[in-house]
Amino acid sequence: MARPAFRLDDTGAEPVSDRLQNIIRAVRDARKLPAGNLLFVDPDDLLIEMIEAGLSFSRPKWGVIAVRHPAEALEVLSLHSELDAIITEVVFDRSAELGRDFVHEVNRRWPEIPIFVMTGIEHDDVRELDASEYIAKPPDMDFLMGRIDRVIRRRSESQVRGIALSTFLQILEIERKTCTVVVSHGGRVGELFFRDGNLQQARMGDLDGKEALFRMLSMREHTLRVSDRCDVVGTKAFSLASLLMEWSVREDHGRRSTSSSQENE
Repeated sequence: MARPAFRLDDTGAEPVSDRLQNIIRAVRDARKLPAGNLLFVDPDDLLIEMIEAGLSFSRPKWGVIAVRHPAEALEVLSLHSELDAIITEVVFDRSAELGRDFVHEVNRRWPEIPIFVMTGIEHDDVRELDASEYIAKPPDMDFLMGRIDRVIRRRSESQVRGIALSTFLQILEIERKTCTVVVSHGGRVGELFFRDGNLQQARMGDLDGKEALFRMLSMREHTLRVSDRCDVVGTKAFSLASLLMEWSVREDHGRRSTSSSQENE
């Protein structure tokens, strides 16, 4: 059975605090936060202070947003998902289910953000979670910083920004790549599957095929993440050139219609 979407009203949390509202406003107003932006989710105030103090000393250029509940973390992510990593406990309100649901939801909506699970429960109890690292409490700060550095460096090497999706797909076709491209931004996630340079399938939410591809091509901002595998089988390759041409014509018609509507107002 598919895991249900994680919603704020499932948590039983109190309304978002004034402190978090101030953090969200600061995040919203910031044009660009410093490199090394972390979201730290833990109910332990003392540990939050320790991590913040350690980071300010060892990584003074990093920006840290600390919250005490997954509901607050999702509020932050909905406003600002340009994060380099999330460090989270899984036990909240004496239960690990809330933390597990939070990790699953972040992986579903923001798969480009690596997650560190930092908890005092046994590793075997959280092994099934799709996390970059498991770190036992209390953490060794040098070890923690080293792990975060490594994941951020690996993430910057495996992700592509600043290139049009259509151009990137044509490069994959020319180089006859077999891979999966994950296209994501602001909680929207799509997947494109290539085998030997041929587009095999596209998926985004409830859409698949060309409509999923067109939805991804219409995203004005995106992050591309590439893995060297193609997990779809028994599909017929699409003509990428024909699809890109059809999308271009559709976009042109859309712009013309919008322009005509504005002139008639």
